[in-house]
Amino acid sequence: MRILIITHAPLSSEFGAGQMALNLGEALRKIGYEVTLWSPYPIFHQIKWWNSTRHMRLKLKDFLKTQQPFDMIDCPAIFVTQQVSKSTLVVVARSVQPDVLYLVSGIFHPVEKNIKTIFRTVANGLYFLFQVCWIFQGWKRAAYILCLGSLEFQWMVKQFPFWKNKIFSYVNAISEQDRELLAKVRNNRQRPRRGIRFLWIGRWVSHKGPDVLLNFIHQRAELCPHDTFTIAGCGMTAQKDCPEKLVRSGRLEIIPTFNRSELYSLLSSHDVGLFTSRVEGWSLSLVEMLESGMLVFATPVGPVPDLQPYFEETLKPFPPPWKISLSSINYELYDNYCKIFSWDKIATDYIAKTGPLLVNDIRSD
Repeated sequence: MRILIITHAPLSSEFGAGQMALNLGEALRKIGYEVTLWSPYPIFHQIKWWNSTRHMRLKLKDFLKTQQPFDMIDCPAIFVTQQVSKSTLVVVARSVQPDVLYLVSGIFHPVEKNIKTIFRTVANGLYFLFQVCWIFQGWKRAAYILCLGSLEFQWMVKQFPFWKNKIFSYVNAISEQDRELLAKVRNNRQRPRRGIRFLWIGRWVSHKGPDVLLNFIHQRAELCPHDTFTIAGCGMTAQKDCPEKLVRSGRLEIIPTFNRSELYSLLSSHDVGLFTSRVEGWSLSLVEMLESGMLVFATPVGPVPDLQPYFEETLKPFPPPWKISLSSINYELYDNYCKIFSWDKIATDYIAKTGPLLVNDIRSD
């Protein structure tokens, strides 16, 4: 069986959606399927933000013209065009992030609040309508809708009960290689001598809750003078929002970008992770912090409800209490976690959910 997996991100482990496509593709190949991965990247810099999705869809159209028909096409809902639905027996609209809720968050919780934001909000509103229309069309055309995690599944079934028979859920995971590297970080983790070293990883966008993070840093810095904070992977826009006094004193470090190879030293040099998102897909950064042995305080979004039963001691509600007791992983629970959150298991479940309709279509031919 030939499967095409489409991602809207570059096919690189540096990007969450790209990493997910690579891991799923490799896991499906291991159980005997022929898998092709495709991304619209590279995208020319002159393409405007409001035209990027249309440009990606056109590139996908050109790509499909060069290919023999696939048995299954797996892609974000926004890429389920008429041509895609005609190019395969089964279309799987697989979510890698809650696109609609991300768009809503960007409108109602802008990172910047000034006169430019008003005009930007109007433009985002129009862009939002186009995006949502494409997403809804994709859901309607798809044979299956795969939601990422239990929260998104519950939201989809509640909002679209007429599609409940084709809505399923799946989970995400890191690769086995990354899991081994994170185990080394966990096994060599040292207790802090003085003060807690906090780490937050993410893009500086509204749904990540940067304002929630900064409010916490302001309060904590005053009450706990020995604590330090690191904001990583935030890009170049975070600097202007951060308290200049803390940055100058060295208590707040901003790391705009870092390579994948630098992740492990970043995790090993911090004690407590912070996760402040309002809306989230899965957040591999959260998973990586947990698997590295860090205590993490998280808002109850994205994968948090799915992960919490396996990290009872190290995944706690945000915000942290003023007195923090560092805990260790419960390895009995962690072993159960590894059995469920592995790509071999995810791929097997994926085929179990999407395969029956495909088998029926092939038999009918």
